Amino acid sequence: MSSVLKIEKYTMPSASLGAPSPLPDLHKNLDAHSAISYDSEQVTEEEARYMGWGRVNGILPYTILNNYNRTKRVKAWKAIVLENEHIRATFLPQLGARLWSLIDRHTGRELLHCNPVFQPCNLALRNAWISGGVEWNIGIIGHTPFTVDSLYAEALTLSDGTPVVRFYQYERVRHLLYRIEAALPDGARQLFVRVRIDNAGLDDTAVYWWSNIAVDEKDDVRVIVPSRKSYRYGYGGKLTKVPVPYSDIFGDISYTKNLPQAMDYFFDLYRPQRPWISALDGSGYGLCQSSTPELKGRKLFVWGMGAGGRRWQEFLSVPGSAYIEIQAGLAHTQLEHLPMPGGSTLSWLETYGPLQADPAIVHGKDWDAAADEVNARLEEGLSSEALGAMHKRMADELDSQKGRMLHFGDGWGRLEQLICADSKTAGSVGKLRSGVLKFCKRRIGKAEAEWLALLNDGALPCPDPLDEPKGYQVNDRWLALLRESIDSGKGRHWYSYYQLGVMLAYRSDGKGAAEAFNKSLEYARSPWALRCLSVLAQLYGTKDEACGYMLEAVSMSSQRNLALEAVSLLVNTGSHAKAVEVIDRLPEEVRRIGRMRLLRIEALLGLGRIDEAEELLMKKIELTDVREGEVSLTRLWFRMEAMRKAAREGVPLTDELIAEVTKTMTPPKRLDFRMS
Repeated sequence: MSSVLKIEKYTMPSASLGAPSPLPDLHKNLDAHSAISYDSEQVTEEEARYMGWGRVNGILPYTILNNYNRTKRVKAWKAIVLENEHIRATFLPQLGARLWSLIDRHTGRELLHCNPVFQPCNLALRNAWISGGVEWNIGIIGHTPFTVDSLYAEALTLSDGTPVVRFYQYERVRHLLYRIEAALPDGARQLFVRVRIDNAGLDDTAVYWWSNIAVDEKDDVRVIVPSRKSYRYGYGGKLTKVPVPYSDIFGDISYTKNLPQAMDYFFDLYRPQRPWISALDGSGYGLCQSSTPELKGRKLFVWGMGAGGRRWQEFLSVPGSAYIEIQAGLAHTQLEHLPMPGGSTLSWLETYGPLQADPAIVHGKDWDAAADEVNARLEEGLSSEALGAMHKRMADELDSQKGRMLHFGDGWGRLEQLICADSKTAGSVGKLRSGVLKFCKRRIGKAEAEWLALLNDGALPCPDPLDEPKGYQVNDRWLALLRESIDSGKGRHWYSYYQLGVMLAYRSDGKGAAEAFNKSLEYARSPWALRCLSVLAQLYGTKDEACGYMLEAVSMSSQRNLALEAVSLLVNTGSHAKAVEVIDRLPEEVRRIGRMRLLRIEALLGLGRIDEAEELLMKKIELTDVREGEVSLTRLWFRMEAMRKAAREGVPLTDELIAEVTKTMTPPKRLDFRMS
């Protein structure tokens, strides 16, 4: 059959994503990889040059997505399918254009881990993240902001008639344009995915990219990569350098079921040929991903065989589901952002497809022979030279080609085009204003419309103080425009000062932000400005100040995110009685949220009401938003058991007693999310 591009529906049981949180990320959430230390005796200064460089102050201007649930109903998602006589590739444009499925039509086998459900969990900077398929990670450490959000999609063609699907978006933190162009020519046994990233401005920025590829975890699957050493991180301690694949501690780490806990292995590739990574089963068959040299990093991630890792696998999917990730990135590790000069462009080509190798060799004890065998079969199917030629061809034919629209993203890119065309502030952005990528005016929604009013009318609208804020801007162009609006008097109201406070807090200007939020309250008291003042007090002020602001905020609004922050603050500062009092005043639908029930348990334990706390904890508590690396449930269980032991033995509750219980007792599996 000839290569085709078609639009279909992809149905699966799906949880509700819920509405974005109206609260800006002033807590400056960080990813688990953003602050890792490294062993300076093993990792050289040159190797560590960009480790920790280019960090950001949280996820602003994006909103947090943490109001999802775990009630699944069948939903039909838009799917864009590329298919030829050998391969069928399914992309989901509403989920960051994730390559959800890749099927070898000759064997009928799925090459990826295809999650049977849509279930967001708290593993990304925006909170919501899903497992499965291939995720395209752009911009900043901590998963793409678009992992459960729409990308634009359009259809194009190569000169020989091969259909191409292009996905693209504007990344607001780094001011990047990026596109993912997938093609499956007639006769091709591998899917081609070409990525291009543009620094849309003249100012230097930082760039980050990892293609996260999920494949099934099985006893006989071996991850083979041309590497003899790697950087290892075990979600605790420092990044160290270790040999590959044999370890004195874990044995052969290329068989991932040998690993007891969650781990990252960032491989140091030794081959001069193109970079690649593969996951092959006992018959020597499986997925191989390769690329042109620009994408030099390769990584293995495992959840590990511990109770917490197993629990995470099921929490993200269904019982019995298990996957590992083989990844490809611009840098050697995920601790690094790389510098990207103003106006510059990055481009590379990736391949995804089945590979059949000699099982005796790839599962033999000679690691170099296994890598040689995979490389030989890869080159036999498509040489490095042919891959480079295909990259050049796609770049030459697609870079100036406009496509036919298949799916729409949000309106923030269009808004940025408009301010860049009009703004007199520094940082001309020609690549965003011109070019072939279309950002549609009709995609400007309610959140974007507020900022369009500032651009066109000289002022933000002034909503009711109890209305939830809809969206945020933090870059210098919008800050200058907002200041001008306030100075002129046209936009001098509570909402303008509130948004100004958010912008200044993002810049770590605590004093300026507090002044702006207080000015906002002079015009109208709002729970949103009060909450932000509470966060600033937590960072720069006192516990009493923070609690005072938050208590007034939650007395004005019981919005779920606001209520959760308020009660969490009270519990964390030891105001357990006040926390229970606030919870009891909340609406039932807020009180029954899993996180709120957890906070009640913490408060009850703080008040010594062990029986009530145990009754709640032993019920089916569903902590929907448990965070990667978070151990709240197990910590509470251990504390409760230590309190019981202290009461039985007539001794005080001490840290030593809690540590003893932690070492000697095993928590219920449903409560255990420990990654190490």
